[in-house]
Amino acid sequence: MRLIEPWENIAINVLTENCVMQHFDNNIHLIYVLAGEVTIEKEENVLSLQKNDFYLLSKSLVHTVYAKGARAFEIVLDYYFEDSENRVFDGNSVTDSKNLDGQIIQSIERILKLYLLKEGQSVSEVFEEYFHVIHLLEKEYTKSSSFEEERSMKQKVYELKFYIDNNFEKDIRLVDIANKLYVSDQYLSRSFSNEIGMPMNEYLIRKRLEKVRKDLLETEKSITDIAFSAGFSNINSFNRLFKKYQGLTPSEFRKEIKAEAKIKPKQHSMEEADIQNLEVYFKEKEAQIDDETIQVSMQDAVQQEFHKNMINLGYAGDLTHASFADQIANLQQNESFKYGRIWGLLSEEILEQVGDDYDFSTVDEILQIMIKAGFKPFLELGFKGKLIHESHTQIIKSHPFIRKSYELSDLLDRFQAFFHHCTDIFGVEEVSTWIVEIWKPNPLVLQTIGSEELNRIDDGGVQLKLSQDHTYIRVFSLIKETIRRIVPEIQIGGCGLSLDIETRDLGSFLTQWIKGQGAPDFISLSIYPMDAVKQQLNQRKDPHNPISPNSNYMLHRLKEFKALLKEIHYQGKTYITEFNVTILSRDIINDTAFKGSYILKNALAVMPYCDLIGYWQLTDLAVTTFDTANKEIFGGSGLISKSGIPKIGYFAYLFLSKLSDQVVYQSEELLITKEEPNRIQILCFSYSHLNSTYYYDFNSVFTRRNASALFASSNVQTKQILLKNLTDEKSRYRMKHYRIGPEAGNILEEINQVGSTDRLDDELVTYLKQRCQPRIEVNEMVSRNYQLTIDLEIHPQEIQLIEIQKSSH
Repeated sequence: MRLIEPWENIAINVLTENCVMQHFDNNIHLIYVLAGEVTIEKEENVLSLQKNDFYLLSKSLVHTVYAKGARAFEIVLDYYFEDSENRVFDGNSVTDSKNLDGQIIQSIERILKLYLLKEGQSVSEVFEEYFHVIHLLEKEYTKSSSFEEERSMKQKVYELKFYIDNNFEKDIRLVDIANKLYVSDQYLSRSFSNEIGMPMNEYLIRKRLEKVRKDLLETEKSITDIAFSAGFSNINSFNRLFKKYQGLTPSEFRKEIKAEAKIKPKQHSMEEADIQNLEVYFKEKEAQIDDETIQVSMQDAVQQEFHKNMINLGYAGDLTHASFADQIANLQQNESFKYGRIWGLLSEEILEQVGDDYDFSTVDEILQIMIKAGFKPFLELGFKGKLIHESHTQIIKSHPFIRKSYELSDLLDRFQAFFHHCTDIFGVEEVSTWIVEIWKPNPLVLQTIGSEELNRIDDGGVQLKLSQDHTYIRVFSLIKETIRRIVPEIQIGGCGLSLDIETRDLGSFLTQWIKGQGAPDFISLSIYPMDAVKQQLNQRKDPHNPISPNSNYMLHRLKEFKALLKEIHYQGKTYITEFNVTILSRDIINDTAFKGSYILKNALAVMPYCDLIGYWQLTDLAVTTFDTANKEIFGGSGLISKSGIPKIGYFAYLFLSKLSDQVVYQSEELLITKEEPNRIQILCFSYSHLNSTYYYDFNSVFTRRNASALFASSNVQTKQILLKNLTDEKSRYRMKHYRIGPEAGNILEEINQVGSTDRLDDELVTYLKQRCQPRIEVNEMVSRNYQLTIDLEIHPQEIQLIEIQKSSH
């Protein structure tokens, strides 16, 4: 360390492209996002960084960083202190936030500002910030790389791996560590191999060789110096090991790789354009009235479609129940959804076949209920029945799809009879506006529900499995051909891919499908951010099944899938037919009573990337059974409770339906649209993801009264919005302000205020339907100098809509 020139101890690199990053020194390597989004993958874990987030890169591990389009930096702080032995910097501000994060962010931004003012600042100012940010990181984001004896064997193995990752250049011997842990070296080696996939000595060698390869490629150091700095103590042994793993000697490797490599810089140091961009950023920030003042020109607008929403109504047979049909009719009064999705319509239970004839009476009743309510039918016509999940592997209730015949020819006859009947009753023009989806069974799902027979298709005496790619493609093609002969313009697609459980390579299957004669008009998917990898955090036999800590899981999975579709040159439509936190309906944290801001955050994020977005699901009636008969709030994923009381998620969609398609401003939690000539809509919300209590507290019991403690705490936000460049210098406007959340009308708080009872009588249901509504405030405003100022106060988990209308006089 030099105390003469501070910038010799601080390096600032601009991240402009997607890259792979790996470092082997003991310095602090920190990624900081000034604007946009950066995604980091490390050892199968994915994390999204947004504005003002930071991430400490782990020593020796490979990080894949997706930074294209973001304004982000790698900041490297030299760290050579005598007391730094076994001290490792680790963590991030997203999933591992600390009390001092705000101070760390301020200090990072001050370092960036000082970099801009290199000519005018004093040496002491730079060192002050340099030591200040190191001090804060030492307090909050360091951990020991040593390991403790009092641990389970699995924990010891991962602590040992962490120790090797950060100390591989030291003299590490298996027998010494085994003695310290009071186990045999054979047992330790076997345990390490079982968990990590290779013996400890081999992992150590591979880790040292990673550094060697990097130094051979990126430096001109001698091979001997490189070998010793990586932890190899014998040069002959090193040369032998290197050739064994690389197939070349170190000198041959350096010569050939350097000759062939086209090295693309992963980042670059600050250049003039970067400095100018930073200057603009800080000038704009300092010019604001305060940090929460947003200036918006009403003359600028981009077109965006917000009316892409579909609702899952559920199993077709449920629609014949009077209470279910009533809720459907009442919901569509707000015109939030164009399509309603049902499944199971061709089950023998609903469409009964007697000889060569079919009984369409129940089918007609179901379709009439949907159409009268204003829905266009989205018909999933695969072999899907009804399931109610307690957990991912435990089914409370199963209502199977009933098949009278497994013959492919009989299935095609059924499709033909169904669509001939629908066109006779509703007309070809109406049926042409419907959408048909053909589900492809997932073997894992069929095994879980014990319905492997749904996979079966018989074709001329040969028994096939519909889950097999080539069988599904052929069957889909024949179904599509059958329907198109009757309704040429109808959309037909599939296959209901579950992105959360698909582990295979989808590229080959999708390529075969889209290039065949029966190519789909759309590809459908479901997204539920359950993170099975996180189950490893819980050592109990009872799996915790946590929700992914990645708050942008849905957006990231969809972007990955769209990138795959681009690779295979698919240009058709993409539909998300199901999305929610989970498919479970018996965990209070999954209840839509918590999901107003969750719906808005995810729906708005993915709208530019897909053509239709289906929420799971309309009503808790779909998942009500014996164990919830006396409960109104029990973890149901419906927008409305089983008694028809609207939840906050219902109003999230109501607010979305009121937006115009001309966007004048959009950020993560604020959207402003306009409708010419004199109407403005402002949608804002406060989103909080689940906190560490959810991920690590396995013993506490959470109910509707205390479950809010599982969400990351956030303060009341204050924002001032300055609408500029209005059409009139001075005009009168009427502002109608809707707000709903913990402080205003949400079902959770309203039921808790009623009392501790879970059972609601008719009087309480009527009362709660009136209480569970947004609070409305109406004000008159006057524009001045072509401007309007709106002050907002947003509570955690609250959603708000403001409609502004210019008065006629």
